[in-house]
Amino acid sequence: MAGGKETPRQKMIGMMYLVLTALLALNVSKDILDAFTTINNGLETTKVTFDEKLSNQYGRFAASYNENKEKYGQAWQSAQSLQTQANELVRHIDLIKAKTIADTEGLTMEQVIGKDESTGRDTILSLKYVASKDNYDVNTLVMIGDKPESPKSDDNADGNNYRATVLKQKLADYGNSLKAMVKDNPGLVAALDSTFTFPEKIKDASGTKVTWESLNFNHVPLAATTTILSKLQSDVRNAESDVLGYLFQDVDAASYKFTELIPVVLPQKTYILQNDSFRADVFLAAYDNTNLPTIKLAPEGTEVDTIAKELTDPNAIEVNIGSDGRGKLRIPANSIGDKHWEGVIKFRKPQGGGFDYYNYSFDYEVARPALVVSPIKMNVLYRGIDNPVAISVPGIPQESLKATISTGSLTKQADGTYIARVKSGTTAKVTVSADVNGKTKPMGDFEFRLKSVPDPVAKFAGKTPVDGTVKKNQLTAAIGVIADLEDFVFDLKYPVASFDLTVIMGGNVKTLKSNSNRLTADQKDLLKQVRKNHTVIVENIKASAPDGSIRKLGSINLRVI
Repeated sequence: MAGGKETPRQKMIGMMYLVLTALLALNVSKDILDAFTTINNGLETTKVTFDEKLSNQYGRFAASYNENKEKYGQAWQSAQSLQTQANELVRHIDLIKAKTIADTEGLTMEQVIGKDESTGRDTILSLKYVASKDNYDVNTLVMIGDKPESPKSDDNADGNNYRATVLKQKLADYGNSLKAMVKDNPGLVAALDSTFTFPEKIKDASGTKVTWESLNFNHVPLAATTTILSKLQSDVRNAESDVLGYLFQDVDAASYKFTELIPVVLPQKTYILQNDSFRADVFLAAYDNTNLPTIKLAPEGTEVDTIAKELTDPNAIEVNIGSDGRGKLRIPANSIGDKHWEGVIKFRKPQGGGFDYYNYSFDYEVARPALVVSPIKMNVLYRGIDNPVAISVPGIPQESLKATISTGSLTKQADGTYIARVKSGTTAKVTVSADVNGKTKPMGDFEFRLKSVPDPVAKFAGKTPVDGTVKKNQLTAAIGVIADLEDFVFDLKYPVASFDLTVIMGGNVKTLKSNSNRLTADQKDLLKQVRKNHTVIVENIKASAPDGSIRKLGSINLRVI
């Protein structure tokens, strides 16, 4: 890779090269191959996590584009191109993994690669089901050919191309394409250079200069080849996420340029109760606090000329203007029904003198009091826990209200709020009635979505499953494993019931189990033995959920630095 300050991704790649070099220098043991299987499983889990993160990123981007195609159009086109390139490259690497496993095991491609029925993602046969993990002849022939000093780039026997030389070019092309998308961000360009730039020759463990293809895939056991390919897929997805985030943020960073003035009415609400007031801000979307506008409102029901001009009606209302150029509008709601108002904004031209006039109008409805149900957290109830819910009807005292829920239970508290508990289903409806003048009258209902509480994130030595490295002093200071519901609306506890601690020290792999959330004495002694570039894996983490169920959390894979 290119020189310069290493990113966490590059440090992880460096670790992989060190492990690989050690592996080639030793008689490959089953424990080492199993360790590669564990690492590859962790990378596959990380790949799924990235897919979910990217899905959310693209979803937010698409929603913004649909709301404002003109503003986000060019960036959204780049984002779609980015998604296509990343998916194609990840798919290509999946095919290489499938081909090397299939040829080594004597299987068909269909037996090795397929679609996951629940997610639709491509899935590859797990290394734990591969018998010949130590075989390096077949995958070397597939990816390098018979001359490691000059790796092949032609198509393979089946007409497809699984060559490492072609893979390197695809990775470099992908990096160049992404750099073109973020050329105004030197830091991100440098990070992409560090990941996707490949020198002609690289020194191996013995100091001999070899090609990138030979270093990674020549006479490398199948388990290591598959793990390296999984790491490259993580690089592709990580870069995709970084560039996608930049594209989205860059739109807003460049959106402070205005080409026209547009009148805007921002009501606090368009459905109000009788005897309340309609409140709204009327302002120009782009304003100059040294050139404040004049805003007038015509009498209710009065039509303003379609060609904007000075509003001279003597009954017109002049709206108070704040220092930010916004008109503070307040209209009493003295009667019910649909309301329509029109007005004119007068604004001095920046050059040439004179004024521009902008018509504006707005509508709202004034209605009698109606049922109001306000969930304290959100319009979601979580299964198996106490969900606070506030229920009120304007004009009716709390003691006159009666509320029920279609599933589970709804218990009224001393402060007038309610606690809802639900166990199953996808929705629950809260129905409210009130005692009005000695008669029970329906006030309406409100539907909640039901969701399960998400799995917490495992943490060990201050690290999570997305971290890749840890310092020795952090390990020795660690007490145990915790499960944390990050950024969740409820303060819930998930005590860890058990976990396994695995340490990979060179060719030695040792696993110890704890039946609590704390490190055992033996585990602590094992951690004292780790050195730089050793691998620590916390896995099989099980936590107790508030509803009594056991949640299995993601593994934490760390390299000691």
